Amino acid sequence: MSNIFNEIYQLLETGQDAVLITIVEVHGSVPTRVGDKMLVISEGTCGTVGGGALEKLLIEKAQSLLSSDRNGYLEKIDTNDINMECNGDILVFIEPLRSGQNLWIFGGGHIAKALVPMVEALGFRVTVADNRKEFASRERFNGKAHTLFGDYLELISRIPQGAFSVIVTHGHHHDKEILKGLAQIKPKLPYIGMIGSIHKVSKIIEQIAAEGIELGGNLFAPIGLELGGNSPAQIALSIASEIQAVSQGKTGLPHCRNRLSR
Repeated sequence: MSNIFNEIYQLLETGQDAVLITIVEVHGSVPTRVGDKMLVISEGTCGTVGGGALEKLLIEKAQSLLSSDRNGYLEKIDTNDINMECNGDILVFIEPLRSGQNLWIFGGGHIAKALVPMVEALGFRVTVADNRKEFASRERFNGKAHTLFGDYLELISRIPQGAFSVIVTHGHHHDKEILKGLAQIKPKLPYIGMIGSIHKVSKIIEQIAAEGIELGGNLFAPIGLELGGNSPAQIALSIASEIQAVSQGKTGLPHCRNRLSR
């Protein structure tokens, strides 16, 4: 049983959804017991709830739930209905374990520290990556973010598919290499936000484009909505607001990146 909970922890840490199947009640002669559990992910299973036709049926139901936005539900299964030799019925809880949308922040400075609790409250699973050990500490973010310490280019290779990403590195020394790496991820990330002045952002975009790397509509630079204010908290609010807008398909708002075309 502990293997299942370890697996759940690892899956949610990496942003992967799963379905947990738990046997709630049993009556008659059945091949499972109350409390038996099975974890189902897109690539397979962990644990067992009895095997055979029962398990096959429950895996199918779990896979269907994985590809939907349904909540968990109870289902009663009569073994006679699935041509099992035993005679009984089973009440099972089929529960989705959704990791939430991943958000990676490159740079653990003042803006990241203000941004983490905002986006965490919006339901994002936050990872902060920094090449400075003291800025990649869970304690710095009060345990509200997973933190990674190391070379930025190596860390980029670990970003999960579909993650939102924010570039706010110290002194902007690594912004170009991070943007270049993120822009080449396939399929494209839904959101890449990079902080900086119009001059700095324009220069980096021109340099990357000159190397033949496509920068599409998923790039939001300068980052954030035009809310005003220059403090870390105010900048973080503009970034969090933009991320929320993009995640909800509201891209027609006054984004700071619109200033590039003025």
